[in-house]
Amino acid sequence: MNASNAQKHPKSWVRTLQRKLYCAAKGVLGRRFGVLKDKVTALESLNEAWKRVSKNGGAPGIDRQGVREIKEYGVCEFLGELQRDLKEDNYKANVIRRVYIAKGENAVRPLGIPTMKDRVTQMAVKLIIEPIFEAGFQDCSHGFRPKRDNKEAAKLAHKYSNTYKWIVDVDLKSYFDTIDHDILMELLRKRISDARILYLVKEWLKAGIMEKGEITKPEKGTPQGGVLSPLLSNIYLNEIDKLWHDNPSVKLVRFADDMVFLCKSKVQAEFVLRKLRSQLEKLKLTLNEDKTKIRHVQESFDFIGFTYREAYSERQKRMVVVKYPRAKSMKKICDNIKQLLKTIPNGTALREVIKEVNPKLRGWAEYFKIGNSYREALKLSQYSCEQLRIYWRRHKARKNRRSYKKWPDKYFYQGGLLYVPYLIKA
Repeated sequence: MNASNAQKHPKSWVRTLQRKLYCAAKGVLGRRFGVLKDKVTALESLNEAWKRVSKNGGAPGIDRQGVREIKEYGVCEFLGELQRDLKEDNYKANVIRRVYIAKGENAVRPLGIPTMKDRVTQMAVKLIIEPIFEAGFQDCSHGFRPKRDNKEAAKLAHKYSNTYKWIVDVDLKSYFDTIDHDILMELLRKRISDARILYLVKEWLKAGIMEKGEITKPEKGTPQGGVLSPLLSNIYLNEIDKLWHDNPSVKLVRFADDMVFLCKSKVQAEFVLRKLRSQLEKLKLTLNEDKTKIRHVQESFDFIGFTYREAYSERQKRMVVVKYPRAKSMKKICDNIKQLLKTIPNGTALREVIKEVNPKLRGWAEYFKIGNSYREALKLSQYSCEQLRIYWRRHKARKNRRSYKKWPDKYFYQGGLLYVPYLIKA
């Protein structure tokens, strides 16, 4: 591809480069890559990075500059200045703004929000180094990887659990916050020898975190919310993957820091857990002992949104493992629908209200249709109708409570509400 075409089609230029880097890294697994900064600072890389970051949107960092502000300033000017700073080694990572988001009913999760400049630069680096590390990742790893999503991980766990019936259900304690910087940098150096790329990554790891007006310097961890953090977390846990991926008697399925080991006996599961503790200690990671359990599939176990449990199949006349939406997954979608309806203004037409609800139902069905989800799908449809009745009564029939009964389920389906059991069969 010539230079003019590359300028017009940054995505194609980046993909071509990524394929070359992947093939080179796959061809010689011990190869280190030394000249990468010029690829990161290429305008094609920065353009593609901007497109991806701006598409994701997100809250602004400490400088209060979001996608809209960058567009008003001028994207070409913004990327030109960023390119110049990177080429002249004047780039410095900004302080990260820390916020907290709800996690379950009583917990919160810290989220680090970098500036747009840092997000675009991180994305540009990710575009270049990801194919190099992808070449060495294992098939058991699924989270935050191209074409390896949570559905594939769920299917694999289901497949294995019909044969490997003893489960080591692993929960890492504050994983993203406890990644050791020195160990991580050493893992990066195994494939990257370009000191300028390593410098950038270290800048982001050591960037100050602003919380309640105070700035602290992290000694470990990679902030959740950073563009590069998911890749770095996979590079770190790939050290665990490599030790287990070719073991014929143990199966590992991992999605980010959520992992299960599937074994053929309880004795083997106990051995795996002891060995895993030793391996995690070398990485300076710890298990959440309250949540890490050994269990048989008859007891059931949870993994990425599903509950897996052994049950008798009348059709097959034997015990099989079924997977269905876990209770927390059902509560989450129900809470989302309930909260959504609370935000819709008075006087909104029914079809417009339903248009807001349907994407929630479609998204849920798209994921959970890979399991035994009919019963939960039916409950979700019933719940959606119930919440719409409550909404309609609150906004349309305050003076006549008995009119609540005038809206049977079919009233909402005729208004366009999706019937979830149909969605999971489609």
